[in-house]
Amino acid sequence: MDKPAFFAAIAEILEVDGSGLTGEENVRDVGNWDSLSVISFVAMVDSDLGRIVDGEKLKSAVTLNDLAAVAGL
Repeated sequence: MDKPAFFAAIAEILEVDGSGLTGEENVRDVGNWDSLSVISFVAMVDSDLGRIVDGEKLKSAVTLNDLAAVAGL
């Protein structure tokens, strides 16, 4: 998965239009980043990328690029 595909997946999780996402957006300002979104993100990383999310890194993620780094991209 490349970053554009990752941002599209994140946009789906956040229930927003993903066109124009650059990665610099604050995850809490983009859409509905709540506990369900976090669980969906962890599940997406596990199923689509085959990686386990580090909870401490996830807690410190601020931007969409931070989430990409947590996912190993």
